[in-house]
Amino acid sequence: MIERIGKENAFASTPDIQPMFEAFYLESMLFNSRSALTSFQQLSDMLAEGHWATGDSQIDNICYEMLDALQNAVSKSAALARYFWPVKDGKSGEHKRRGSQLRQAFAVTDESPLRGKNLRDALEHFDERLDRYLASGIVGHILPSYVGHAPANRDIPLHVFRAYYVDTGVFEILGEQYQIPPLADEILRLHAILERCIDDDGCLPKSGSNTDTITQ
Repeated sequence: MIERIGKENAFASTPDIQPMFEAFYLESMLFNSRSALTSFQQLSDMLAEGHWATGDSQIDNICYEMLDALQNAVSKSAALARYFWPVKDGKSGEHKRRGSQLRQAFAVTDESPLRGKNLRDALEHFDERLDRYLASGIVGHILPSYVGHAPANRDIPLHVFRAYYVDTGVFEILGEQYQIPPLADEILRLHAILERCIDDDGCLPKSGSNTDTITQ
């Protein structure tokens, strides 16, 4: 009974994450940042190899692999974002307090690329958006998947299922476009901080610590 009450009041007694619990949050966040960066790196490596532009017979498979990596990176970024901006709050406000504490500790502002909900919603509720998109009726040129330079001429209606434009860093899904490089940079920054925190006895960044630069 005492143990249960202790769990229920873990947040009620303070607006901050208790020190002995910080490592749990760090490890959970690190899982998402690591997975996102792995996928971003996979995409970067395939872009550097240039197979998407060579006319290679395996272009379709490579295109799918690149877009799958990008979609996974964005999905993991969305999971990480929820630690800073919880979707729902608990009865005693513990989720909002946790988010506020983490935003302060990691110097994450509302201007962070992680804050944008449109891309996260586009992927998390993709099935619903696909229903509405197709129900509206589409005519013109349809691209199920595409990796390459952004189309220069769109006089003919173009409908894109998934695409990544290498010259602009834009990910397009169901006709909506999103900038990827700023998101990747923010994930890289946070991942570096998380790794340092794990090395520093599993503690959150201290107030006034440098969370804006990445030490290689």
